[in-house]
Amino acid sequence: MSLKNPSPELIKEAVAAATRALAENPDLEINFGAISSLPNPPTHKNELPSFRGKADSAACAQLFRKEKISVDAGTPRLNALLANLEDVRVEVLGSKKYPGVATNLKAKFDDKCKESQFLEEKEDVLEIALEAWFRNILLNEKISPDSTRSLKHWKKELRNKGLPFKNALEESLEDQIKFSETVRQLLHVLEVDDIKPLSEEDEPSTDPDNDDAREDDSENEEEMPDESDISQDSEMEEGTEDIDTEIGEPEDDSIVDENEEVLTNQSWLESLIEQTANFNYKVYTRSFDEELKAEDLCSPEELQRLRKHLDQLMGPSKTTVSKLAHRLQRFLMAQQNRSWEFNKDEGILDSSKLHKIITNPLTALSYKVEKDTDFRDTSVSILVDSSGSMRGRSMTVAAICADIISTTLERCNVKTEVLGFTTKHWKGGESRKKWMEDGKPENPGRLNDIRHIIFKSAETPWRRGQKNFGLMLREGLLKENVDGEALIWAHDRLARRQEQRKILMVISDGAPVDDSTLSTNKNNFLDLHLRQVIHSIESQSSVSLIAIGIGHDVTRYYKNAVTIHRAEELGGAMLEQLTDLFKVD
Repeated sequence: MSLKNPSPELIKEAVAAATRALAENPDLEINFGAISSLPNPPTHKNELPSFRGKADSAACAQLFRKEKISVDAGTPRLNALLANLEDVRVEVLGSKKYPGVATNLKAKFDDKCKESQFLEEKEDVLEIALEAWFRNILLNEKISPDSTRSLKHWKKELRNKGLPFKNALEESLEDQIKFSETVRQLLHVLEVDDIKPLSEEDEPSTDPDNDDAREDDSENEEEMPDESDISQDSEMEEGTEDIDTEIGEPEDDSIVDENEEVLTNQSWLESLIEQTANFNYKVYTRSFDEELKAEDLCSPEELQRLRKHLDQLMGPSKTTVSKLAHRLQRFLMAQQNRSWEFNKDEGILDSSKLHKIITNPLTALSYKVEKDTDFRDTSVSILVDSSGSMRGRSMTVAAICADIISTTLERCNVKTEVLGFTTKHWKGGESRKKWMEDGKPENPGRLNDIRHIIFKSAETPWRRGQKNFGLMLREGLLKENVDGEALIWAHDRLARRQEQRKILMVISDGAPVDDSTLSTNKNNFLDLHLRQVIHSIESQSSVSLIAIGIGHDVTRYYKNAVTIHRAEELGGAMLEQLTDLFKVD
């Protein structure tokens, strides 16, 4: 039954007012939409309690959470669990205080359980199982059939190891820091911060090294596709097989740029890193790596469909980012205004003085010379982390911002390219298969097939490149991330350009994560390499490097960085960083 009375607009108005009242903040900004803090109102009455639960959850976060306290446990997977259980904490407090809020939050959680009912792997249902258990022991809430399916995988561990933490959790509910510390202890006891990244099929139990292979940074594990996702990926790869054949396999230790120029992978930056490195970063094989244009990853029809989908998701974010982009455009155009010096003996003929020659033919010709502007030719490269953890709101907002900012800079004659980086497969792909066939040598180095994507090159006009931004939303594209090599790749593309000023902007939501590499090398293998790449660029390169972390503190990597806690803040952060760099030195 459709919601005819009240209308969606009245629902928005009522929910916004209730949320402000519950949050005890009359100035709280409430937005509705696909990528906003709250979705649009539902079309059926039975969905309304869950919708109100989402609004109540946001209000509880405002009321019971200290904004200055952030969650950073060192690994993205553990961060995600802690962040979710922090949401549970504020919802429990709200439920205890307001019975009506408790009903709405229960409906929201029930919907979440139904959405995850097809997950079967133990690690995949961990978040739901923990949330159900917490609600049960802290609110005496009955276990629903949908959440029972998730809890059955963890029932024994939570009964034997979790119950001793019940009193500590109840006592720390109103203390965010103490609660977080208690939860960390619980997760450690449950051994969920040290889960194997590979299945038994990938790593036979007869291998003695298998017992030592543990993941320390498994952010992408909870994004692992099910069998249907794998089959879709297989179909995609089969569909692009002919394209890959036409492009040709790049030779070992070489890549091909957009102008088909063969370049050695041993770039200036890599050579510098090798000279200053405290450890030797290595790659097991580059034979299966890819650098592709967005057009090569799917058909023109699918690109058009994804672009339409992105346009539908823009909503209020497009308006907000567009306003900020116009402000940047006015700032840049003001720096580029032409000015002239008059009454010169040579230069461009000053047409405004020609009437004097008519009245007096003996009058000397007057010339003008354009003054030098302080604005330097500039090229900007936007490098987007295209890993699985960016799926959803973060990637949608990144696509919208890249779209709007690239067209804004183009209007100001600033060359802009948009790049992405991920891997071709989960769990190592062809590189790992080759390593296993070679007898699994120790410390193999990077052990996955990386995929670098050119969404829009600097020379491609926005009107031709805009269709590619929708590809960022494609299911099956986002997998794992090797940041250090992606940074080298983006830097080298930018360094070869002729512009005087070069800016590289990195958008990421976490540390480098590749389960196959981390399970066969030291735990900080990818992290150390990223730090060395960043240090070399910041200390030796003419490229200006800036970074924006989405929900993750990237200031521990980059000197010039900012961290945002909501995806909707990305547009403002990007434009603010660019404005600072475009200011006259």
